[in-house]
Amino acid sequence: MKNAIAMILVVVATSATLPALAGQDNLLATFSTKGPDCYADGTVVKDGECYALVWTKADASFEGITVTGEAVGDQNLNRVLCIAPLAKGGRCPDVVVEVNKVVADLYAGAGSFSLHLLDTRRADGTPGGVEAGVNGFSAAQEFKLSAAEQLQTGVATNAEIAATATILPDTIPQPKIKSIEVKDGIVRLTVARTSKMVRYGVSSGATPGELAADAAFAPKDGDDAHDIVIEAPAKGTSGFFSVGRAPLK
Repeated sequence: MKNAIAMILVVVATSATLPALAGQDNLLATFSTKGPDCYADGTVVKDGECYALVWTKADASFEGITVTGEAVGDQNLNRVLCIAPLAKGGRCPDVVVEVNKVVADLYAGAGSFSLHLLDTRRADGTPGGVEAGVNGFSAAQEFKLSAAEQLQTGVATNAEIAATATILPDTIPQPKIKSIEVKDGIVRLTVARTSKMVRYGVSSGATPGELAADAAFAPKDGDDAHDIVIEAPAKGTSGFFSVGRAPLK
């Protein structure tokens, strides 16, 4: 996997510079999106947001992307080849991918490629890249590349909408509320066992059986090393709370 990624170079370029980019026998692929590409809440993608280039083996199905930016399932059937912060002006501009001949021979004739908008926004709304965790991704828009020809083009015909939540691997622990404090009209939840790859939200209710997402609690980035505190104005003198992954919005 790491060797494959090392053999793929993503650069923003114009058609005039293409011949100078290609190494001998390497495969060049250009792709872009129509735009405006959006997050699940309908807001236009922010500059610097990431797109993922995914390979899916022939006769296999794309199973999604994990919060760590890898393909779900068997890596011999689906593989994230590269992720790059390409968004600009609400879309993926014309981008050139130079694929090493070894990788091209392995993948180009054995399946299809797809481009996916990712949602890597931190709790403050700024894209954080794969290091901050991938919240969601867009559906596949497939295109074919052929190792027999040096230049291939793939253009997503529809706008990308990153509305599908990524998969959390088993290595991400379940958060635990350590304490609940109500003081000066504010309820504060101290939460342990969170991950920096995940944004956390709160569900609340009058009884444990009627908990619902509570928008009063702003999403909070997890922290691998420390407890986090999530707070909101108190609605009364009692209530029940749970903390989990914040929904895409």
